Amino acid sequence: MSLTLLKLTWKQNWKLLLIFFAVLTLYMTVMIVMFNPDDMEDIMAMIDLFPKDLMNAMGFSQAVTDLTGYLASWLYGLLMLGFPMVYCIILGNKLVAKMVDNGSFSYLLSTPKSRTSIVMTQGFYALASITVLFAAVWAVGYLFSEAMLPGLLDIQAFTRLNVTTLLVNMTVIMIAFFASCLFNETKYSMGFGAGLPIAFLLVNMIAGTSPDAEFLKNFSIYGWYDPVEIVRDSQVLGIDLIYIGIILALYAGSILVFRKKQLPL
Repeated sequence: MSLTLLKLTWKQNWKLLLIFFAVLTLYMTVMIVMFNPDDMEDIMAMIDLFPKDLMNAMGFSQAVTDLTGYLASWLYGLLMLGFPMVYCIILGNKLVAKMVDNGSFSYLLSTPKSRTSIVMTQGFYALASITVLFAAVWAVGYLFSEAMLPGLLDIQAFTRLNVTTLLVNMTVIMIAFFASCLFNETKYSMGFGAGLPIAFLLVNMIAGTSPDAEFLKNFSIYGWYDPVEIVRDSQVLGIDLIYIGIILALYAGSILVFRKKQLPL
């Protein structure tokens, strides 16, 4: 791994990270401000008026009244998957495929660093950046909730929720990164790296619309992810290990395919 390249990649991409952190911070703080424990029963009664299948498809639970469950359902149910997905797709493509496509990757190959070292560094940055993003979002959620609603947030459950959500998004960014290493052109990298996670999300949403379609969750990386259940039940190690296994496999696969492929440079 190259520390020099890691610093360069950070300089080229920190603004992208900051933009998405700002967006997620906005949603986090707004959701916390909107929470009023005295009104939650009335809000849940109002939500019952909406079609249940629609609410399930959107990832919104109808049975939460505490702050942690409220954030898990209304923020982590869809928003903390959708917005970070966009970040993962953009960054994953930029780290390799875009540089190969515009010819700038040739400058990296002219250095003494091997292909393996370069791709390992880029992949490490992908994982590190999404970790920084969720660590910062966790900090905002914890500090802001303690300032506005002291004692109402279950810190252990909230931390557990953020760890699993981080692993889900690490899986997404590794899919995008694998596509970036596999294809030489941005259009193909974006097509695969964006198309597959979006398809997984849509399949998971469809699976929530009907009990008859619930089996579709088995075909989506989001099918094992239930934020409300995560904050209610501490037994999530098995799910986390599945995501970690996929992440490591995609990381190793990205290195292997890039080492052996021909580059149009």
